Amino acid sequence: MAKRWTFHLSGGPVALDFANTVSWRRSASPIERLPEYGHLVEWARQSGILTAAAAEALVRSARRRPATATRILARAWALRESIYRLLAGLGAGRSPALADLRLLDREFHEALRHLHLTPTPAGVRLTWTRDAEPPLALPLWAAVRSAADVLVAANHRRLKTCPASNCGWLFLDTSRSATRRWCDMKVCGSRAKARAYYARRRSSRRLPRTSRAPDLRCRPDA
Repeated sequence: MAKRWTFHLSGGPVALDFANTVSWRRSASPIERLPEYGHLVEWARQSGILTAAAAEALVRSARRRPATATRILARAWALRESIYRLLAGLGAGRSPALADLRLLDREFHEALRHLHLTPTPAGVRLTWTRDAEPPLALPLWAAVRSAADVLVAANHRRLKTCPASNCGWLFLDTSRSATRRWCDMKVCGSRAKARAYYARRRSSRRLPRTSRAPDLRCRPDA
């Protein structure tokens, strides 16, 4: 299993958290959080797509089929960037780029081939194909299905991009007033508040001290 980075799952839908697996996306040095296939599996485990047992099984399978795992990781990077551009664009009022929509559509059709109606004691639910072990592409299928749901059903005006200068993470604003500003108040929101506080402190220290004005009022003994 890859070293466990704690992913910030604050976007809302799985697709947005998948798009946010690049840290400091707007900075000069963005950080890739999915450098290896095992990190993709760990993201899926933390996102609730995979159980711990299924994640371990996927990592074992990837070790037996490293070339396949490498190809799927490359697909994951391409899919993630298309999802990011599509959802960030829609949130900003831009039309979807055809190339990104086509890539998403190809991955969506591939995912649907592995989705089945499965009876349960409570009724019927949708489940992914699983033979002896989970398929290596399972994290991609979950991400692309979520992306399709967001594209079709979400209120795109509530799709927002964090305005922090180096961030650029996506989130779905589900607040009643639709005034959520930051991807995560504990991350960018906290930093913004700290910067504003220190800026006010610096500004107040730079202000010249006003001299005491003379008292020109007439005194009784004048």
